[in-house]
Amino acid sequence: MNIPKPNWPILSTYDTQHLREIAMPVGGIGTGFFCLGGKGQLTDWQLMSRPHRGWRPMYAHLMLWTRQGKEAKLRVLEGDLTEGLSSDFGAPQVLAGIPRMKPRGFEATYPFGRALLADEYTPVSVAIEAFNPLIPADTWASSLPMGLLTITLANRTAQPLEASITLLMSNFVGFDGLGGDLKDNITEREEVAGWRGMRFAKTRQEPNPRFGTIVFLSDARDVRVARRWRFRDRPWNGEALGIIDELLEKGYIEDDEPDKPCPPSPQDTWDSSLSILLNLKPREVQQVRLLICWHFPYRNLAEVGWWSGQQGESPIVRNYYATQFADATDVAGKVVPRLDDLRRRTVEFVNHVVKLDAPHSFKEAALFNLTALRSHTCFRLEDGTFVGFEGCGGNTGCCSGSCTHVWNYEQATISLFPDLHRSMLESHLRHGMTSSGAQRFRLSLPVKNPTWQAAAADGQMGLVVRCYMQWRKDGDEWLKQWYPAIKSLIEFCWVPGGWDADKDGVMEGVQHNTYDVEFVGPNPMCTVWYLAALAAMEEMASRMGDDLFASTCRELRQKGSQWVDAHLYNGRYYVQKIQPPAGDAAPLTALSEEYRKPDPRFQVGNGCLIDQLVGQYKANRAGLGDLLDRYHIRTALEHIFRYNFRHHFRDHYNNMRTFATADESGTLICTWPDGDRPEQPIPYWGECMTGFEYQFAVLLLDYGLRKEAEAVVDAVRGRHKGANRNPFNEPECGSYYARSMASWALLEGNAF
Repeated sequence: MNIPKPNWPILSTYDTQHLREIAMPVGGIGTGFFCLGGKGQLTDWQLMSRPHRGWRPMYAHLMLWTRQGKEAKLRVLEGDLTEGLSSDFGAPQVLAGIPRMKPRGFEATYPFGRALLADEYTPVSVAIEAFNPLIPADTWASSLPMGLLTITLANRTAQPLEASITLLMSNFVGFDGLGGDLKDNITEREEVAGWRGMRFAKTRQEPNPRFGTIVFLSDARDVRVARRWRFRDRPWNGEALGIIDELLEKGYIEDDEPDKPCPPSPQDTWDSSLSILLNLKPREVQQVRLLICWHFPYRNLAEVGWWSGQQGESPIVRNYYATQFADATDVAGKVVPRLDDLRRRTVEFVNHVVKLDAPHSFKEAALFNLTALRSHTCFRLEDGTFVGFEGCGGNTGCCSGSCTHVWNYEQATISLFPDLHRSMLESHLRHGMTSSGAQRFRLSLPVKNPTWQAAAADGQMGLVVRCYMQWRKDGDEWLKQWYPAIKSLIEFCWVPGGWDADKDGVMEGVQHNTYDVEFVGPNPMCTVWYLAALAAMEEMASRMGDDLFASTCRELRQKGSQWVDAHLYNGRYYVQKIQPPAGDAAPLTALSEEYRKPDPRFQVGNGCLIDQLVGQYKANRAGLGDLLDRYHIRTALEHIFRYNFRHHFRDHYNNMRTFATADESGTLICTWPDGDRPEQPIPYWGECMTGFEYQFAVLLLDYGLRKEAEAVVDAVRGRHKGANRNPFNEPECGSYYARSMASWALLEGNAF
C-alpha cells in the first residue's frame, strides 16, 4: 500500500473480514463523540449530550479526488458497500452511486485508530487516522471536545498527480437525529492560529442540548470552503450529481455567493464542504490534518433518563466541559497550540501499555474499554461532579445513578483519573447517605431531591473499600473530612433487621445486590464484600485514632472469615445458605417482598457464582490481603473456571440476554455442578458479561492461575473482534458498560 507505519505502536490489526462492527469513539470524557468506522466511515455522531448509536447526518463523508493528465477520479473514502444492497430501491446509503475503495484493514491502539483503503483502480492508497488525547492524571487534556483526523495519501504511480480531500458535512446544529430543528443554521469561514476551515452555528441561542457550535479546520496550505452549494436541492438527486460534477471537474466545490454572509437556513439546513488541495510527486506520501472541535453547553437530564426534579423545574443543565470554553472556536484556539504535545503524551501512554510484558488480550481489553469513560455513559455536571450511568441504550442512558454495585468493579478511574474517582465517591457520601447510615446506591438528579430509597449490600461495602483506596491516594486530610460518613456505612450493617444484625461478621439479612434481586441468608458474594469493607475500615479507624471501632472491625472480620470458610466452603467453592429472615428487613434493604416467602426465588443456593469472591478482587487492588483461607480461594477459582467456562455454546440454554453464542467462548455467571439449580435462580445466571469475567480473570492472576486467566480474557476479546461485535464497546445493560473497565486491573502492577 506504500502507507508508512504510524508514530504510535499498533496493538491490534483487523483484516477485511473483521471490519463490519468496528466503530471507534473519538471524543473526550463527558464531551460526546463521533466514531471512525472499520471501513473509514465517519459515523455515530453523538456530540449533543445523548446517545444515538449509528446515526450520521445526511452528509458526513470524506471524498478523494485525483487527476493525472486528463483522467480524474472521485471516491467516497469508505470501504465498498456490502450492506443493504438487496433493499427495495437499491442501496440506501447516501452517495451510494459514487465508487468507494476496497478496504484493507483497520489498525488500533486506543485512542488511536486508522482505516486503510486501497485498490488497483485508484492511484493513491489512503489511511484515515483518528485520535483524541488520553493522558493519565491529566483529566483536562483527556476531556477535550475534539477529534483529529490525519489522512495519509500515498501516490503509488510513477507519475505526479493532483489530489484533494473534501469533507462533505451537513450543518446539523440543532438536530441529533432524534429531535430538534435545523432552522436558522449558518456556516461561516473560520480561521484559528493558521488553521482554516468552517464553523457551524445557529443564529438563535437558547438552553437547548442541541444548540452549539462545531468547527472543522485544516492546517493545509490550500483549503477551500463552500458554505452553501449552488446545486443544493436540485430534483432527481441533482444535488448528488452536482457533487459528482464539481468534484470531478475541479477537486473542490465552489461557495455559492462567496462575498455575502451566510443567511440563516429557512427550515432545512445548509450542506457545506471543506476541500484540501495538494500535489503528489511520483511515489510521494503526504498527510493532511483535519481538526474537528465542538461545544454543546447543555444536557437535558430528562431526555437521557436521569431526572427526578419537581414539577416546573428545568431538567436542562450545563456540561462541565462547556464551562472551560466559550465555543468550538475557543476549543480550537486552546487545542491547536498544544496539539503536538497532546499527541506526544498520548503516544507515550499507549507505547508504555503496548510494551508491557502482558498478553495481547490483556492490553487490548484494558485500553479499548476506556471508551466507556468517553461515551455517554459518563458526564460531568456544571460544578465538575463526575457521574455515570451503567451503560447506554440506543438513544438514552441505561440505569442511572452512578450505581455503586456496578461502578465498584471498575478499576480505571482510581488508577488513571483519581480526581474523577474522588468526585463520584464524594457525590455518594454527600448526597446518597441517610441518617441511619444506609447509602442509596443510585444517586438522583438533581441531587437535592433523592428519590431512590434502597441500599445495596455489595454496593455499600464496595464503597467503603473504594474510600480506603481514595484515602491511600489523597492522604489523611481527605479521610478526616469523610470519616464519619464512611464509618456510618459500616454501622448500618448492624441495625435491627440489617445485613449483620447479630454482629457476627457474616451477612444473613436481606441483601440487595448487583443481580437486581435480594439474597437471603449467608452467601459468599456479599459477605466477602463485607469482610473487605471491615478490613478497610479497620485501617481507616486506626489511622483516625478510633481504636475501639478498629478493634470491632478486626474482630468481626476474623469471626466472619472463619465462619465462611467453615460453613460456606463445600470443598470446591463457596455456596449460599438460603435463609429467609424471621422478621422484617431493615428499612431500605429490600426492594421487594420476596424475602418473606418460605422459599424465596432468585437465589444462588449451591450454585458456583462467577463473582463469589469479588470482594477479594477489590481487596487485592487495595492491598488488604487475603480475606479467606488462601488455599480455599485458589481452589474456588479453579472450580469456577472448571464449571463456568465454556469453550462453545452449542449446548447451552439461556433464557436471558445473549452475549455469547455458537462457537464463541465465555464464562457463565452461575452454574450448578450438582444439578440442583433452583427453579427460578438469579436472573442472569446463563449470561456472559464481560465485567464479571474480567474480575474473575484478575483473581485468577492474583492466585497464580495465569493460563486460566488468559483463556477467560481471550474468550471475551474473541467475542469482540470486529466481525461479530465492536472491539471498542462491550455491552452489558447497555453499551460502553462501566463494569467492563474492571479490565484495567489486568495491567496493574505495571507502573500505573
